Order: sequence, then C-alpha cells, then structure tokens
Amino acid sequence: MGDKLQVNPWTGIWVRPRETIRAIIESNPGYLYPLLCIIYGFPMLLQIAQNFALGDRYPVAGIVIVCLVLAGIIGALMINISTALIYWTGKWIGGIGSYQNIRAAVAWANAPNVVNILIWAINIAVFGGRIFQHNFVETPFIGGELAVIFLTSIVQVIVSVWALIILLKSLGEVQGFSAWKALLNVIIPIVLIFVGVSILAWLFSMMTGAGTPGAPGSTGTPQ
Repeated sequence: MGDKLQVNPWTGIWVRPRETIRAIIESNPGYLYPLLCIIYGFPMLLQIAQNFALGDRYPVAGIVIVCLVLAGIIGALMINISTALIYWTGKWIGGIGSYQNIRAAVAWANAPNVVNILIWAINIAVFGGRIFQHNFVETPFIGGELAVIFLTSIVQVIVSVWALIILLKSLGEVQGFSAWKALLNVIIPIVLIFVGVSILAWLFSMMTGAGTPGAPGSTGTPQ
C-alpha cells in the first residue's frame, strides 16, 4: 500500500482493466476516490435535471453549478450503495474481494464518464438551456444540431457498453471471478431490487385498494 502507481489509470482502465485495478488496489484502493465520485455523480445529476425539465424554471448556469456542487455527495452515495450490494451478494457465489477493493472497482469502472461530461459540455454549448426544457426531446432537429445529437448519442452508447465491460473485468479481478461470473454478481442485486420494489408496489396497491370503498377487501358498503 502507498506505492506509486506504475500505470496511468486513466488510460489503463480502458484497455487493461484487470491489470490497472490490481495496480490501484495494491497501491491505494481509495486513490482519487473523491474525484471519481464527482465524475460519477455530475452527468447523472445533469440527466436527472433534463428528465425533470428543470430548464423550464431555472437558468442553465444555475442547474450546472448545483449539479456540480452535489455531484460528489450523490456519486459517493450511489457508488457505496452499489458496492454494498455487490459485496453482499458476491459472498453468495464465492467472491473474495474486500469492501474497499470492490468499491475501487466500481468507482474506476465509471472513469469513462469523463467522456459523458465532455458530451454534456458540447450539448450545453450547442443547445444552451433548451437541453433542460420539457420539449427538447420532441424538437425536430435538422442540420448541424441533428448531427450533434446523433454523434453524441452514438458515443454515449459506446461509452456505456465499454464501462460495463470495465466493471466486469475489474470486479472479476478483485472478486477472483471470470468476467461472466462478475456479470452474475452484478445481475443478482438488480434482480433483488426489482423483486423488492415489485413486492412493495404490490403491498402498497393492496393497502390503498383495501381502504377504498367498494374495492375488493374494503369494509365499505357499495352503493
């Protein structure tokens, strides 16, 4: 621990994720962790701002500044939740990684988000506050704007796929898994969350249905 890294993690994680994450955890599993939280949280919050059409109420500069201020907190929260679920369920299938090492794998798998941040910068420069308004996705783009939307969308898909590959390779390294078993380690928490949310939704619907006059299970008297 504490040895100087012998690789450049920003380039190595793209092409040699196993070797790179191994070098990171042997040196310092928390290496650049706060920065990685910001890199993870910033584009996520920008996407949320777009989904909720915050541009209809707030200026684009304000949205960007607030997202940047909150990025580290939200990024750390999401990375640690993901790490906890992967660490917990990974034990079921023989995972050997420590919490800190798994967190490093999850955090560095999001290093490609740097590209997404650049894409957001390009889109904001081209479209301004319109990108956060409710009718943006319905706009019939033409010419240069259409080209920007098309190219940035393609790049985002490629980056997302590559980030998943990096996660599986890095997670496999720290857990002692193949990439395919690492995929199982990622899928299990997703399935558990889906089942849990479905059960809660069913219970909620039963409770609200039971309290509605005339509904099945209601004690009210139908008119």
